[in-house]
Amino acid sequence: MHVPESKLRRLMKVLQCKQDTFPQVYLGLPLSNVKLNLQAFAPLIAKVDRQLSGWKALLLNHAGRLVLINSVLDGVPAHLKSALLLPAGTIEALDKRRRAFLWSGQATATGAQCLVAWDKVCLPKQDGGLGVKQISVQNACLLLKLLHRLHHPGDSSWAAWVRQRVDLHTLQGEVEGAHWDGLRTLLPAYLQLTSVSVKCGATTAF
Repeated sequence: MHVPESKLRRLMKVLQCKQDTFPQVYLGLPLSNVKLNLQAFAPLIAKVDRQLSGWKALLLNHAGRLVLINSVLDGVPAHLKSALLLPAGTIEALDKRRRAFLWSGQATATGAQCLVAWDKVCLPKQDGGLGVKQISVQNACLLLKLLHRLHHPGDSSWAAWVRQRVDLHTLQGEVEGAHWDGLRTLLPAYLQLTSVSVKCGATTAF
């Protein structure tokens, strides 16, 4: 990135590497210098499809499919959900597959096959739902852990690096991008969930 063409060729020859474009996959995550589009999450959708195609769903009742949704399908995107804010289109695509698998055991389901509205399905069982986890809520909760790590860095090299470059209370600073925009949207929720111990006041905003 930001390398002159003459130097780029020399570096490629020394490192024996090739020039490529974003997004790139790094540690299982789509890495990009611009906001990720829905196509960047196509491998995630394909992975879910492979899981579904390997199951004999028609031999399972609704309760059996519900167990597979909560124990297996929800775990497939866990790594992504803990690092990136998933686009609404990706969440919609995942929900469409989960809904179809629950009610029909196939790739698609009609409205007549869906016995309960999806928002009711995602309610906790004590509230009359089926306990299917909402992907958007899981995603937000996992990303809130990143904000918490910034405020309690411990031995985290990432948190120590970020704290030197951004204002913890606004996440404004030298680090920019769509990922940070997503984390900023969670700041109000983090403030509601936490309390501040002033102590010396060095990391407390007034």
